[in-house]
Amino acid sequence: MNGKRNGRARGTWLVTALALASVTVGCQDTGGGGGSDTKPGGSATSSKAPGGGKGTESAKPSPSASKKPTKKPTKKPTKPGKDTSAGALTCDQLRSAELQTSTFRFPDAPEGTVAFTDGRWEGDGVVIELQPQCGIGDMTGDPAQDAVAAVKVTTGGTGKFYGLVTWRNDSGTPVPVAAASLGDRTPVESIVVSSPAPRQATVVYLTRGDSDPAAVVTIRRTAVYRVTEPAMTELGHTDAPYTP
Repeated sequence: MNGKRNGRARGTWLVTALALASVTVGCQDTGGGGGSDTKPGGSATSSKAPGGGKGTESAKPSPSASKKPTKKPTKKPTKPGKDTSAGALTCDQLRSAELQTSTFRFPDAPEGTVAFTDGRWEGDGVVIELQPQCGIGDMTGDPAQDAVAAVKVTTGGTGKFYGLVTWRNDSGTPVPVAAASLGDRTPVESIVVSSPAPRQATVVYLTRGDSDPAAVVTIRRTAVYRVTEPAMTELGHTDAPYTP
């Protein structure tokens, strides 16, 4: 009897030991190294990191996020009266330009303001006409190109007085700033402006000697002028005989 009881006891112990071993192995398979966690209801979620599952990549900011905004260069405002972008004056512009203002006087013209209309002004028996002889270039020392032209003043008598005028280029507008009188019945033949240096106007006109009658011209004079506001100052001249 004792032998049978001992055999049964050993069998029961063996069965229990095998059952415990089976439970232990099952726990190791579901909890160790399988890469998944068991949730209630039998579903499993991956323990691997999103984005490829390697687990070694670190989050990096987008390359565009690290760029600093670029600043656009700001243009400096141009000072009034210093607009160097204006083009050169043209001789045609002078046909509607001012000739005499409240601050500038043209020799041989009557008092008051004078402005050309299609190259002509008339008032108080006086006619002032812009002549075709004209030169373009820098006469006042700034970057803008000025204009020099001849003007004729006809009075009620026989006098026809010629003169020279320099118009400064004021942001594209001709403004009279200097003048010179050439005398009675001394027509201008040509005007050439030398610029940027020495900023001079070479003027060829007809005149006469001191002892010659006023009704004739006997000399072709080539004179050089520069601007010394409000005058055009003659630097010198050369004469050649002239026969009509």
